[in-house]
Amino acid sequence: MKIYHYIWSINNSKLIMYKSLTKTLLVCLTGFTFCLNTYAQGNPSDSKYDPHTAFAPIFYTNNGNEYRSASGIPGPKYWQNRADYSLTANLDDTKNTVSGSVTITYKNNSPDPLSFLWLQLDQNLFKEDSRGSQLIAAGSRYGARGEKLNGGYDIKNLAVSQKSKQLKFTSLIEDTRMQIRLDQPLEANGGTITIKMDFSFIIPINGSDRMGHLATKNGEIFTIAQWFPRMSVYDDILGWNTLPYWGAGEFYCEYGDVDLTITSPASHIVMASGELLNPQEVFTAEQLKRWNAAKSSDKTIGIRTESEVLDPKSRPSKDKLTWKFKIENTRDVAWASSKAFVLDAARINLPSGKKSLAVSAQPVESNGQDGYGRAVEYVKASVEHYSKKWFEYPYPMAVNIACNVGGMEYPGIVFCGWKAKKSSAWGVIDHEFGHTWFPMIVGSNERKFGWMDEGFNTFINGLSTAEFNNGEYKENPQDMQAMAKYMARPGTEFTMLTPDGMKEQNIGIQLYGKPGAGLDILRNHVLGADRFDYAFTSYIKNWAYKHPMPEDFFRAMENAAGEDLSWFWRGWILENWKMDQAVTSVTKGKNGGYDITVANLEQLPMPIILEVKTKSGKTELVKLPVDVWMRNKAWTINYPTAEEVVSVRLDPNNELPDANPDNNFWRKN
Repeated sequence: MKIYHYIWSINNSKLIMYKSLTKTLLVCLTGFTFCLNTYAQGNPSDSKYDPHTAFAPIFYTNNGNEYRSASGIPGPKYWQNRADYSLTANLDDTKNTVSGSVTITYKNNSPDPLSFLWLQLDQNLFKEDSRGSQLIAAGSRYGARGEKLNGGYDIKNLAVSQKSKQLKFTSLIEDTRMQIRLDQPLEANGGTITIKMDFSFIIPINGSDRMGHLATKNGEIFTIAQWFPRMSVYDDILGWNTLPYWGAGEFYCEYGDVDLTITSPASHIVMASGELLNPQEVFTAEQLKRWNAAKSSDKTIGIRTESEVLDPKSRPSKDKLTWKFKIENTRDVAWASSKAFVLDAARINLPSGKKSLAVSAQPVESNGQDGYGRAVEYVKASVEHYSKKWFEYPYPMAVNIACNVGGMEYPGIVFCGWKAKKSSAWGVIDHEFGHTWFPMIVGSNERKFGWMDEGFNTFINGLSTAEFNNGEYKENPQDMQAMAKYMARPGTEFTMLTPDGMKEQNIGIQLYGKPGAGLDILRNHVLGADRFDYAFTSYIKNWAYKHPMPEDFFRAMENAAGEDLSWFWRGWILENWKMDQAVTSVTKGKNGGYDITVANLEQLPMPIILEVKTKSGKTELVKLPVDVWMRNKAWTINYPTAEEVVSVRLDPNNELPDANPDNNFWRKN
């Protein structure tokens, strides 16, 4: 999900002008005495930094095991359960309801017999008395945003069977969760069970900014997500993961295959996760011709153009149509339906030689070349970049829907704010499709660790945006000093919190901006691009379609990059430590050159980046690794030069999160 306003508030922060404090240093050298006037502040004796805390040798409290290796890869006995779904959905566009049925085939690959099962019922968040509705503050982007509706599921005909034999059970619905209590436990190591039920619900207008419906001048746009009962995850970390759906925390789902049929008014175009199996039944002859042509075209082809939206001949002359989709190895499915859609498509070229299809559906209000008229181009570029850089896109289609959802991701389909223009339209599409890699491919637990998808995605978005169309929307480098000042404010909390346990105003920085910037720091200033990219790609490959925890990520990066990064995980992710480096003295060295002393005044260690200027105008960057802070509160660098040094500045390009840049500068009077 995209949260612009939090991140942009950081990018738009203004730097405070450097202050200067004059003090005179009397430096006595062999044979003569001289004085230098300096502009610097900060004293090592005032430092709050404890190197032994930052670089404490024990970081991991658990050893690797047969399920999760110490090297950060799945162990030889790693397991996860599987959930396959057969789904039907019926849209009533006059009553704003969805009704349907689900058949779940659940396989217990764990070593434990399961005497009960848990399912997720996310739509129950929109009941007026739900636990989430009691927690969501007025004015929040989550929940139903004040809409009064009889939300939540109406569930009927619940049945449980095994090998076509009906099983005895009892069930309980508690808020956004359902428990099925089995008379006989589901067998370990491959036991399979089938769960069936019918369900219906009223579609909220703004369903936690993740689904809903929007009135446009040519008809309603329905975006349907978190719409069917799904299995909760049973894993080797917590057993059953049963956190309710409270709005801010997103998803943690099992993988499996999904067959989906959607019946909607024939005037509608429907797009969903996966591959459209029956285009010949739901498109006109001309649309089918264009659809097939798009599969071999690198240029956008209009399947239904803006001029055709109001033409009755642009849809088959029937009352209703049923659209059929299939997607494999997925954690979820979503869909959209509207008679207002303009529909465009073009092929996606994948590194293996396989093809996918970039698709965009938007109302005419969004269809300009400054908006979603370029959406297929954006989808194609985004997916091709990430496929080449990190891991190949796995789905037959990549569908963008312009709607009233600000930005939300599901496998093979994303919902993006219909009013976005230019760089914002690119940005939201790129961000939401970036989520294909985190958490659709790398299936982390978003309910607990939102930074492992939002932060990682924010990081890869920066690389994608810099490359798109020769830098058309390339952004200025992140001002890390401005971000650090923002993070240093009282009450900003820290990254390792559940999203629902975090103040809403802090979600943008702690789940998106800070972890994304942290990966930039590791890549640019600690590991270098080669080592970082190798480790990050290895993490994606090893945990594709699996469930990594934060410790798995930490171990994977350290092992593949060959670097102890515990100081970084402690200070940046687990805690909210601040960084404050200061130039405390610049003196002529006893053996020539200049001795430049830098102090670390706060608890977060970082590498040193030092810009030195001499009288002739020569400027040089001196970089030191973070290791200098392993046992020191201050470090002296001897800068070899026969010239007079006239200024020294720490981090001249604002690349490190120094919360107090006022003490970063020294210059000779």
